[in-house]
Amino acid sequence: MLFAAMLASALTVNDSPDEAIALDSVVVTANRLGVSDNESAVSVEVLSAKKLENAGITKASDIDSLSASVTQRSIFGASAPQFFIRGVGNNDVNPNANPGVAVYLDDTFIASPIGQNLALFDIERAEILKGPQGTLFGRNSTGGTVIFHTRKPTEEFGGNATVGFGTFGLSETQFALNTGRVGSVAARFSGFARDSDGYTDNTLTGGNENDVDGFGGRLLLDFQADGSAWHGLVTLESARHRAGMTAHQGVGLFAPEGFLTPPPVGPVIRPCDLNRIRRNECVNVLGYRYSADPFSEGYDRMDREYVDVDGFSLSLERKGEISFKSISSYRNSERQVAEDTDASPFAIVALDFENESAAFTQEFLIFGGDPSLRWQAGLFGLRETLDTVNRFDTLGALRAQGVPFIPDPSLFFFGPFRLDQAYRQETTSTAAFGQIDWEATDKLSLTAGTRFTSEKNEYQTSTVFREVIAQPILSPLRGGVSTDQAYSWRAAARYEIAAGKNIYASANRAFKSGYFNGGALFPFDSIGPVSPEFILAYELGVKWDFSNSLQGQAALFHYNYDGLQDFTLRPSPPPTRQVLDSADADISGAEASLRALLPAGFSLNASVAYLDTQFVDFVDANGVDRSGNRLTASPEWATVAGLDWTHTLNDRFTLSAGTQLDYRSQIFFDNTNSPLLASGSRVLLDARIALADSAWDTVIALSVRNLNDKETLVDVLNIAEYGFLQQTYDPPRRAMLTVTKSF
Repeated sequence: MLFAAMLASALTVNDSPDEAIALDSVVVTANRLGVSDNESAVSVEVLSAKKLENAGITKASDIDSLSASVTQRSIFGASAPQFFIRGVGNNDVNPNANPGVAVYLDDTFIASPIGQNLALFDIERAEILKGPQGTLFGRNSTGGTVIFHTRKPTEEFGGNATVGFGTFGLSETQFALNTGRVGSVAARFSGFARDSDGYTDNTLTGGNENDVDGFGGRLLLDFQADGSAWHGLVTLESARHRAGMTAHQGVGLFAPEGFLTPPPVGPVIRPCDLNRIRRNECVNVLGYRYSADPFSEGYDRMDREYVDVDGFSLSLERKGEISFKSISSYRNSERQVAEDTDASPFAIVALDFENESAAFTQEFLIFGGDPSLRWQAGLFGLRETLDTVNRFDTLGALRAQGVPFIPDPSLFFFGPFRLDQAYRQETTSTAAFGQIDWEATDKLSLTAGTRFTSEKNEYQTSTVFREVIAQPILSPLRGGVSTDQAYSWRAAARYEIAAGKNIYASANRAFKSGYFNGGALFPFDSIGPVSPEFILAYELGVKWDFSNSLQGQAALFHYNYDGLQDFTLRPSPPPTRQVLDSADADISGAEASLRALLPAGFSLNASVAYLDTQFVDFVDANGVDRSGNRLTASPEWATVAGLDWTHTLNDRFTLSAGTQLDYRSQIFFDNTNSPLLASGSRVLLDARIALADSAWDTVIALSVRNLNDKETLVDVLNIAEYGFLQQTYDPPRRAMLTVTKSF
């Protein structure tokens, strides 16, 4: 209602927009060189620092609320986001997965999903490159690329500080300090700290879940000697998260009859019908009926997620007729997770994860030419070592009652058990690439590029039962090597109809290497590797400046998927198996966006996306034909619209307000397209009001996220043999008051 009222007010003002006030020019790095968005033959969405700040974006996974083309699902809170752009991503929850969307911090590729949910602070802008980016960005970019640009050191001394307080005991501080240039060095130091009590009530302990306790800092050193053609940038950063992971909500699947007392060995399996499940009338394997409130439940253990991320990067650049750039980085990400998987007061399933990723990347770029013919070439290398230990403890409540471990994997229900799984994956990836941008005429520009990638994954895993038994059931040390080599390429053309009015067409082929099933626990579980993934994408788009105050973009696209890497949890004897499959699929869609300066200080940003996705040739590991089903995390319709208003009260004070709408239609969370493993359509609203004082360089702002207090389901995992589904929800309504002082 607030959004509709503001929009109606803006559109009913009779005054014409001031043509002297123009929309900001947007420069993007889609071609690694920097070019006006309007002049690029790539669909790019830019989220400015102001947009990120107004929306209260504090971590990378939150950006989906600002883009109709991006969907994000994750069972975690501070790590391993699963990004999907135009329906392309990876739904594997294991840390050795190859994401389908590449994530960058400035020029540095973030290899491990563990460290991709970056704590966002002191960010200049974010760019979302839509569609395969297999030439210049390469690894794991079959869906697209997300780039977060940090604020760089400036020549002058200055900075800012922000203090904020909000609901659920939230407190937050941020700061940034520029030293100015001293000799040949300019430095910028920034940091943040966030803390909250959590928004989910634990009815068993009386405490709260989903709490936050995070802090971190970043130091940038900019080296530029007078008269030197060389420029260097050193980045040091460290972040810590010491709080809860996203507490899950269960939903029972078994009929409650016969579950008044825990069974001595195992229940008589009697599934509930769909309507009863939706009304929360059904129970889990020990007869527990879950709360209908996703933010109030009894948990027998606290969900914990500790994440440490440390990074270093060095960028060296020499500009000249032929320019050179070197980008070196090292990133270490560690995670410890303690999860109450069943989300109930009973010890049914508890998981502990320990992960550590150490990744080194090196990239060399050379580029040159003139405005009519620009060329670039590069080499990329990655070496990552991932160590993982997963600890499973199932049916501990029955163990406490004397129920023994039954070492018979042929049984559907074989009693309590503990097991440890450990694996190591070593990844080596190298690539050589090049691209040419040629202005064939004063109207027509052509682009051609290619990349050759060679990738090797070495994998070893073992599983051991921690039970006293006569004949141990274990998975002996197993391993494998996956080696893939492939070419990817890009061809594009842009035609300038008139100044600021362009149409473009492109064809892209992107590649993602095969990898191993990190969830393979038992000897008969396949470790893989899964086949490599290829996408052939076609796109036709238009970028149109109607005036200084009105800009629009639109695109039509079609993707052919060959070897889509699909992950599912499949209940089966023994307990839930994690399976990797390869499938063929098609994606077709359309997008449109609009930026406008409206009368009376209003401005509008709006985008809409349509997706038609389906498996076209897919028989899963259970022999079920999923052809025709919709892909995961691909809503048919999505709309994001933001309306902002600014009014100058006098020569000192400025008042501003804004509201944001985010709509998504139904989303499926696995390839079965089961209504139980899906979220319904929903609309979310955010709002913000701020008062700026130019005399004191101060801004006071009040923001509210999820204004309409919508319960938004963002992920569901199928743990059906234990009688429940594991659901993950976004937070409820929360408000925050901040004060920012610049100097």
